[in-house]
This record gives sequence, C-alpha cells and structure tokens, in this order.
Amino acid sequence: MLMIDLKREATTPLYRQVYDELAHRIRAGELKQGSRLPSVRSLAQRLRVSLITIVQAYDALASEGLVHAAVGRGTFVGGAFAPSHFNDAKPGEAQAPTGETDWHTTLPVYLRAPRISAMQALLRPALRDHIISLAGGTPDPTLFPLRALGRLWRRTMAVSDPRFLQYGTPQGDHNLRAWIAAHCGSLGFSATPDEILITSGSQQAIDLVARTFVGAGDYVLVESPTFPTALDVFEGRGAKLLGVPMDADGMRVEITDILAERYRPRLVYTVPTAQNPTGVTMNEDRRRRLAALARRHNLLIVEDDTCSEFAYDQDAPPAIKAFDTGGHVLFVKSFSKTVIPGLRVGCVVARGIPLDRLMESKSVVDRFTSPLIQRTLWRYLSSRQYPRDLETARKTYRRRRDAALRALEVSIPPGVTWTHPAAGFNLWVNLPDGMSAIEAFEEGLKAGVACGLGDLFLPHTPPPSGLRVSFADKPESTIYEGIRRLGLALKDLLSRVPGKDREGEFVTSV
Repeated sequence: MLMIDLKREATTPLYRQVYDELAHRIRAGELKQGSRLPSVRSLAQRLRVSLITIVQAYDALASEGLVHAAVGRGTFVGGAFAPSHFNDAKPGEAQAPTGETDWHTTLPVYLRAPRISAMQALLRPALRDHIISLAGGTPDPTLFPLRALGRLWRRTMAVSDPRFLQYGTPQGDHNLRAWIAAHCGSLGFSATPDEILITSGSQQAIDLVARTFVGAGDYVLVESPTFPTALDVFEGRGAKLLGVPMDADGMRVEITDILAERYRPRLVYTVPTAQNPTGVTMNEDRRRRLAALARRHNLLIVEDDTCSEFAYDQDAPPAIKAFDTGGHVLFVKSFSKTVIPGLRVGCVVARGIPLDRLMESKSVVDRFTSPLIQRTLWRYLSSRQYPRDLETARKTYRRRRDAALRALEVSIPPGVTWTHPAAGFNLWVNLPDGMSAIEAFEEGLKAGVACGLGDLFLPHTPPPSGLRVSFADKPESTIYEGIRRLGLALKDLLSRVPGKDREGEFVTSV
C-alpha cells in the first residue's frame, strides 16, 4: 500500500510533498514503469487530503513525463509511450525525450487548473441521458434574447463606420462604458466611463487582477467555499490562499480582519451577492466594515458581482464599492448570467493607478474585447426589452429557487442542512460529520443525479463537507426529481455512515 508521511505543519504545500515523494520513488525505481498509481479518490482518502491535492501532484508528475493518465484506466508510471528510463532532472526541469513521439510529455508546465480539470472529469457522467445534472450553475438558454441580439447585431453592422471594426482600444467601447457607469448608480456608487475597463468576461477580469497585483508567495483571502475558477487563477500566480469562514450573512469580517493583521495579504476576493456556491448575500454592515478593513490594512478587494440583478426576496444591499473612499475596491461585473455567457463581456470598475495597470495588462493579454460584440450588447442593454427580459428571468429563477427549497424540505433526511439562497443560481448542502463530499457525489450519481462536488470550492483541505446544488437551468419538475434522488442517496449513505447533526446555520472552517 502506497503511504506518504506528510508534514502538515511544514511550509511546503501538501501537493508538493506528495509530488516530491512519488517523483523520488519513480526515479529510484521503487515504482516500476507501467505500474498503476492509486486513484485520486483512494489516495486522497488514504492520506487524508483533498482531491485537489492529489490532482495537483499527479498533474506535476505528468508535466515532467513521470506518469501518464489513460482515460478510463487510471494513472500509470512512465510517459504515454513508455520511456525506458528516467533521468535525474530536478523538479520543474524538462527531461530529455526518449523517442520521436513522446517529447511533449517532457514539457514543463507552469500553469495548471486542477479544480476546473477535476470538475470537468467528475461531471462527464452527468452527460448521460438518465442523469439529472444539478451541477451546472448556468442560466437557462431558453431565456436568452437571441432574436433581439441577432437584430441588433445586424443593425450594428449596417450603421457602423467600417473603421469601427478595426482594432479596438484596451479600455473598451465608450457607449458601453457609459451605460455601465450609469448602472453603477443602482448599485449604490457613482462611476464615470473613464473608470471602467471592458474585459472578456468576469473571469478575465479576475485573471487581470491576479496577474497584475499578485505574485508568488503572496497571501490572498477568499471566502470558503467560493468560485473554484478564481481559486485556480490565484493559485496559478503562486498565491497562498487563506479561507475565511462564512455564515448566513456572508464572509465573517471579524476573522478577515484577524487574518489580514497576521498575514498581510495582497487582496481579498469576495462574491458578496448571490455568492457562488452558497447563494448567501453579505449584509450591509459587513460590506461597510470590509471596505473600512481594506483602508486600514491598505489592501485591495475584488468584489465579484455575477448577478445581483437576480435578488429574490429583497433588493441586494449596496455594493462594497459604495463604501470605498480610497480606491481599494475593484468592482468586477459580468453580463454572462443576465444576458448570454457566449458574449464573454464583463468589466472592472476602478480608478487611478490600479486601473492604469489593469489596462496595461489587458493590452498584453488580448489587446481588446470585440468592438462589434460590445456595441451590440450596448444596444440591447439600452433597449426597452432588456428590463422586461431581466424581470422575466428573475421571476423564473425565483420560482425554481422556491421549488428547490420545497423539494429539500420534503426529500432531504435529518442531519443534512442547506443554505437559503437570497440571490443567484445555487445553494449549498451541508453534509453531516462522517460523510465526505466525494461519497455523497458518487452516491448521487448512482441514484441518477449530479451535484457540484464541494471539495472543489474550498481553498483548503475539507472541512466543510458539502455539495453545490444549482437550480436555474432546470424546470421545477426536474428540480423536484433531482433533489428526490439526492435525498434517497443521502439516506442510504446515512444508514451506512453515522454522523452528527449540524446546526442549521452555514459555517465553514478556516
């Protein structure tokens, strides 16, 4: 049985310790060429670490040609074309190719996305016809304004000067920036078009912030759990992630303050409204205190607003940016969920030097976002149809949120709790002590339902143990059936894995 003695108090990340030990054993010949390594799940359970830790270790081994993955079979020692030996290259250095066809296995890779890769792999079974997927976190495509955008696209092409379709400016279309600046007033703060940078989606905005202001070894404070792509982005820059626990009112700012005092982080990343994956909305008092904290500790806050328009019970509180007096808050906005994801348009609202540096980064990364798409989006946002479409979508998603909550009340066994999403597309199911997220995920697949594996949303090794349930892109009847299946799976697990009841309030650990 493969065992590794992990030094959990060491500064070396756990995944690197796993990698170092396996790489040493492979090069020493203790692990023979062609031998099969344990599965990600089994090794994670054996070493009591997260799935992400093992995925990162295996990815690092694969990037140096020490192992290769065979789809549906597992991970094996040696390159994909079975090289006859290993040299003594140090970690991060490329090894000499052993044949004409396996050179690619020796390429060093400096940027990985372990959470995204793991999620894609785990959700492949959800594509089967008999599986109900509550894992997507995506809008309903039947609500997309296809005809309106098609009509406006043609109009933009017809009336625009051809020079409009030349290379654009990094900052983006002035008309769209003016609309966003006016919209900021409804979020509680004022902005000018010159304080807005258009990006290719909010994900690029987060990436621009990370590549501009975060370096290797810098600390970044994040909610726990949070958006897994953001975690991959920050870790891809070499950042050290510190998870801040949450409750029903959002990120616990008093703990954020303690961590900021101790670790001097570079920035804080938060999704205060429609938080992904919990659906929790941070209350106004905490937003005000978080802005004050940024001033006191002289750090940046990345406020990610994915869909505050879809607040169901009452209007969302003012943005954290509304309480920002020193330019510490970088407000990130996306139109993926409120219009269409395929447009890939988002923005950052900032000012002064941070905005200047972000524009420089944008000019390096992709130079500009499509002017044609920007102008078409502006025409749609400025039309009378947009608020009508938005209200239709809000009412639809609220009905589905309510259906999910009713189904949970009926189907989920005692000892399992969940969040009450005030906005957005998702909620978080808290699993009882003694039940791992991967067990619940796999048992759900057997019952015919797929959820988001909670471990992938965590910046650290579990706890908390949970699942993300997404409800926006399914009709009420499908939501009911999917949650019924999840309830059956959890009941079966509880009968085999005794656990303690959790409190109804959503809480995580640092």
